[in-house]
Amino acid sequence: MCKEYRMTASRVTFVTGKKVIIFLQDIIRFSKITEWERCRVNRPSFLHGALILMISGLVTRIMGFVYRVFLTRIIGAEGMGLFQIVFPILGLVLTLVTAGLPLAISKLVAEAIAQNDKARVKRIMGVSVGVVSVMTVILTVLMYTCRGFIEHHWLSDARAFPTYLTMIPLVSIIAISSLYRGYFQGLQDMSPTAWGQILEQTVRIISIWILAAYFIQYSLEYAAAAAMMGMVLGEFCGMLFLVASQRRRGRLDSVLPNGATRSRETVRQTLHAMGEIALPVTLSKLIWSVLFAAEPILVMRALKAAGFTTSTATALYGQYSGMAIPLLVFPTVFTGSLATNLVPSVSEAVAASERFRVRIRLSQSFTATAMVAFPSAVVLTMFAGPLTHYIYKEDSIGPILAVMAPFMFLLCLQAPLTGILQGLNKAGVAMVNSIIGGVLKLLLIYLLASKPTMGILGVSMATAASFTVSCLLNLWFVVHYVGFTIRLQALTRVALASCGMFMYMQVITWHKTPLPFGSMMLAILGGFILYFGLLCALRVLTTRNIRRVPRVGPWLARLVARMPFAV
Repeated sequence: MCKEYRMTASRVTFVTGKKVIIFLQDIIRFSKITEWERCRVNRPSFLHGALILMISGLVTRIMGFVYRVFLTRIIGAEGMGLFQIVFPILGLVLTLVTAGLPLAISKLVAEAIAQNDKARVKRIMGVSVGVVSVMTVILTVLMYTCRGFIEHHWLSDARAFPTYLTMIPLVSIIAISSLYRGYFQGLQDMSPTAWGQILEQTVRIISIWILAAYFIQYSLEYAAAAAMMGMVLGEFCGMLFLVASQRRRGRLDSVLPNGATRSRETVRQTLHAMGEIALPVTLSKLIWSVLFAAEPILVMRALKAAGFTTSTATALYGQYSGMAIPLLVFPTVFTGSLATNLVPSVSEAVAASERFRVRIRLSQSFTATAMVAFPSAVVLTMFAGPLTHYIYKEDSIGPILAVMAPFMFLLCLQAPLTGILQGLNKAGVAMVNSIIGGVLKLLLIYLLASKPTMGILGVSMATAASFTVSCLLNLWFVVHYVGFTIRLQALTRVALASCGMFMYMQVITWHKTPLPFGSMMLAILGGFILYFGLLCALRVLTTRNIRRVPRVGPWLARLVARMPFAV
């Protein structure tokens, strides 16, 4: 152990009228720092963790598309409808099982690590494991004993019952995995989560190739159940990987070797802190899961009221939820990664009384969201029909996607804003905003989808209106709590680059109907290259901020430096 300098901050407050100006004055003093503190200084940054999850999320999302495309071509839109019908039930049960604890673990472990409080981390994990274990046993037994009621009164298509039975083991597997993910996120170590997701998708794809392709020769419902079995096997392998990773690199004695063995916080205070986070999130997810569980029932009834048969309505819902929605949410892999990192990062900043860091994180997330969402909206709106035709061999999915794609920015922005509110201990605000959007969605589905002239397009409109309203409400409250000012200049530059991309793709595809696959790919790839060049020319991307990207930053900075007008 050696003596080193370290910087600490003393806050000096001046009061002038009604304004309170807080600024930090650095004071240098000698102290002995522990090995834990040295690791904390050198641990991966917020950007590094976000980048890891972005890359893994992109890989797994692409793998997920391969999985869905292959599954769709095996079991068709109707089989996808059977596969998707049971997911609202799974979401509802998982909400009750985990009780919002993964988010609470992530936030509180980050705070305890910042305070070098080993005892508090142990207490947080012990309580979480106990609660999840009890709830898992109760609800798994309940799901099996109530299978008859589920089959006859809940499932909108009785052929989905084998898929429901196959889904039951997922509850315990995902519940255990969620605790480990919350723990690693609290450590701000995203690598185990990233590699676990890739392993999970790999096993799932291989299982689909083997199981669904075999059982389709017997019946459509057994093929859908086989697809669910592939998901069970994938989640199980991902869980085993997280368990092994925790034993190898996440042991608490290694993370906090000199941590305090007696917490400065009582058990009651820890439980109260967990409840403040977990209960609003649980209530939000519970209400949203109920709304989500009601969605297929309401959609099916609305489509039947519009004159569609049960088989056609199931196929239409499969096109919407199993084909159009995965394409729509593909860009959210980037902003979802930001949101995952924002919760512990914002929590740590608030615990250290460094609120200015929250505004920095918000500003970074806002610009990054625009850079991803604007061009994605252009591509998915322009090529909704050709993309769905070449991917799914279905021409009727394009209009469903085209209705929602223009609102991509608000969809992508919703997750980072929710993460910041949760990090600020305002999970209840995010809960109310999410519920408002969910209730609005169901009301609009009832009003729009039951009209014969709209049908499934009414569901798409209801979805777009739902996440638009929720995002705008989240944005208003974040600005209110953080005092964030939207950087219109940066957004305008990103919008100009997106417009240039749009005009290029219009020229490339002019008077080409139907659009050949080669022309579409040339337009998309060329458009993104032009978009990247325009971002550099407009100084949205500079060598200075690109160089800060971990690992690949220096290489990308050299590439940006060669772009015209780049700095």
